[in-house]
Amino acid sequence: MDFIRRAWLFTKAKISRSILLIIAFSAILIFVLSGLIINSAANSSIANAKKAAGATVSLSVNMQNIIKKAQETASSSSSSDQNTSEGRHFGISLPTISASTAQKIANLDNVKSYSFTYNASANANSGITKVSDGNSSSSAQGAGGPAGGAGQMPGQSQGDFTITGTNDLLDNSSFSSSYKITLGRAIKASDEGTNNVVIESTLASQNNLKVGSTFELKDTNSKTYKMTVVGIYTTTSSSTENSISYINNIYTALSVANSMKATSGQISTATYNMTDPAKADSFVTSANKLVNDSNFNVSKNDQAYQNVKSSLDNVASFAKNIVLLVAIAGAIILALIVMLMVRERRFEIGVLMSLGESKLKIVAQFFTELFMVMIVSVLIASAAGNVVGNVVGQQLLKQETTQTTSNNSQGGQAPGAPGGQGGQAGSEAGGGFARRAGSAIGFGRSAAETKALEKLNVKTSYTEVLLLLAIAVAITLIAVGLASIGILRLNPKQVLTN
Repeated sequence: MDFIRRAWLFTKAKISRSILLIIAFSAILIFVLSGLIINSAANSSIANAKKAAGATVSLSVNMQNIIKKAQETASSSSSSDQNTSEGRHFGISLPTISASTAQKIANLDNVKSYSFTYNASANANSGITKVSDGNSSSSAQGAGGPAGGAGQMPGQSQGDFTITGTNDLLDNSSFSSSYKITLGRAIKASDEGTNNVVIESTLASQNNLKVGSTFELKDTNSKTYKMTVVGIYTTTSSSTENSISYINNIYTALSVANSMKATSGQISTATYNMTDPAKADSFVTSANKLVNDSNFNVSKNDQAYQNVKSSLDNVASFAKNIVLLVAIAGAIILALIVMLMVRERRFEIGVLMSLGESKLKIVAQFFTELFMVMIVSVLIASAAGNVVGNVVGQQLLKQETTQTTSNNSQGGQAPGAPGGQGGQAGSEAGGGFARRAGSAIGFGRSAAETKALEKLNVKTSYTEVLLLLAIAVAITLIAVGLASIGILRLNPKQVLTN
């Protein structure tokens, strides 16, 4: 074991060189450890983000199927009308969703909360007037929009107000992602059977309404309803600040919207908030079995979760690349350093070989010298890696989430008005019927995403330290192995004569 003693004596004698090696090796290992802990933190954050970002599943009318059936009916009816002077007028009647079916889906596993909506329209009777932008066409579209109510197609007459019945307004993702209650409270399940409403702040200001105020509406059959204001909301989204489309939207209980449409126990859409977004696909499968009707569609929207996961996956991938590139570069750099050391110590090597020392023990001496440097470097990296990893990790996460938000804002579109209002007359005919889960959360980075991506929890664990040690040993072996090629080719005569 003489080579170990010689390694220790040489390392101690050449303390300046040893310190320089420690600094170089430590720098390499710090970046390797940073990559390891960032990758681990990103993977851990992905699991936490599943619950923080969330996912929704929506039950709505299958518009593609409805339109397809309508086209087939139109085609068959045109042949029977070809001998008449006038073709028969053709229209689309949208089906409604039974609240009992929606409730069965809500009883499935993995449902954190759910929201049912039903859309109707009403006219002002007394104590209130709609907000108008001065353009009759825009006002009509803004007040009722193309989503005037269940079974109502674009082009039909709209009321002054869109009435959105809901069982729980705060669990309505399309509302909570773009709007907030500023005064009073939201509509909840206990409001069923009452005429309590939540109105927009501009509408309230124009009509001098506040929490506790009353006004009257009338439906298309001229039946009057005395409404009581229990809450006032306003937008939190810049995309709706200058839009009139949401101002004339009034939220109330499902029973009121059903009464205005002369129906009972019907809804336009159902949105289910998932406990675990990763299980959304299996939930959709189970829900579709309960619905068992081609006129309806159950679809998921986990865009917020996917945005978070994508950002964190990119950070984790970058961290893996850091580990790989720095490890390879480190091995090469250290190999070059050891090679230079070997060239300077050719005479020493020749003397040892002439004294009968085996080449293997000489190589082992170099490995031991670098191994001792490695141990000190691992300790330094373990202490400093957490700090460096935290700084680098947070910067990577900040850049990644900024890029994700930018892509979403460029590629997405602004959310529609609450309760199914938007400018998509063709694809969202009937309001809540055609709303997909995509508009339930909205586009861009939501509050849930922001919370999930708020911080990358970078922390060094024993697993990362042990893995760092293994990588450090591998780097040392590679460096010494590359440098040893020259040693194994030498013989004492060549060394001493040169």
